[in-house]
Amino acid sequence: MVSQGSITALIVQVILGIVIPLSLLFYCRRTLQISYRAVGVGILIYVVFSQLLEQVLHAYLFSGSPVTAVWLNNPWIAAVYGGLAAGLFETAGRWFGFSLLLRKRQERKDGIAAGIGHGGIEALLIGAGMGLLGIVYAVMINSGTFEQPFGAEATAEQHALFQGIKDRMIHTSQSEFWLGAFERIPAVSIQIALSLTVLYGIRTRRAVYLLYAVLVHALIDFFAGLYQAKMIPLWTVEGIVWGSGLSAFFVIVKSKAWFAALASGPAKEEKVPPDIKLFH
Repeated sequence: MVSQGSITALIVQVILGIVIPLSLLFYCRRTLQISYRAVGVGILIYVVFSQLLEQVLHAYLFSGSPVTAVWLNNPWIAAVYGGLAAGLFETAGRWFGFSLLLRKRQERKDGIAAGIGHGGIEALLIGAGMGLLGIVYAVMINSGTFEQPFGAEATAEQHALFQGIKDRMIHTSQSEFWLGAFERIPAVSIQIALSLTVLYGIRTRRAVYLLYAVLVHALIDFFAGLYQAKMIPLWTVEGIVWGSGLSAFFVIVKSKAWFAALASGPAKEEKVPPDIKLFH
């Protein structure tokens, strides 16, 4: 049986996955007059670059190429690859969005808006979506109907897969469900800070800020990959995520001064030499 406390945590996860992005959207719309267009671009970038293009690469490297599939069986290599892939694809997506789709919307509020869209759709898909799926599984397990949809025609591999899901749902501690429920809070903060970092790099024509965004994203996802490989405990990963979320909050606050300096000194901004041709 899945405990009632675990189910409650999943319900909270669904609620937070919906409430957090919507609350940020309405609050920033009222206080900063953020653009819905910038929010939409943030959503588009996450879906296209993270959920489509990145997944195509994963499918090829993990299954389509025998050589890389063997390499990626090593959990350390898989964690490094997963982190770098996420950092590169999402940072490239942000650069594409700000440079081409938001060329006339590159103020601080637009970076925040794109970050809300990026982190918000992630919260809806991963937080609310996975939480809702977990609730469905829990109800089916507790009612004894979890195995019924598979029937006698299911293969041994399918039975093993869903038995593994059932075992995890039953034996995972309530504390882990609660950690997952509140994880979207620092995650959204991180996505907003990364969007502001990329935008600031574009505004100042300093490619090093894009590198910062890639490495920070890669580092966080690297530890998440180690957790998925059962090499480090969940508490370690959540500590890193919350620590990163706190740092991201300070970046968001500090960015107000960064962009204010740009607004007050356009001549100074023009004197900054471009690091690479990406910004020409």
